[in-house]
Amino acid sequence: MRVTVTGAASTSLLLRVVNLVALHDLAFATLAAELADGGMVIRLDLADGAPPAEASLEKLRALVEVASVELTDQPGC
Repeated sequence: MRVTVTGAASTSLLLRVVNLVALHDLAFATLAAELADGGMVIRLDLADGAPPAEASLEKLRALVEVASVELTDQPGC
């Protein structure tokens, strides 16, 4: 499973996402961030392939500077 977070081009957004991942103990294989189209895209490929709890996704969506959070079945989608 891949979680894709888009939002403001801000290092604080990246830090907030990483902090939430740590607090929710989300096991991931890769975490990548890049600046694109005036914003930031953060991709988190989950290690076990299982979807994260809906509560974790809602907390990601509620973070300051987050525009959207998408969950896809396969990395690269």
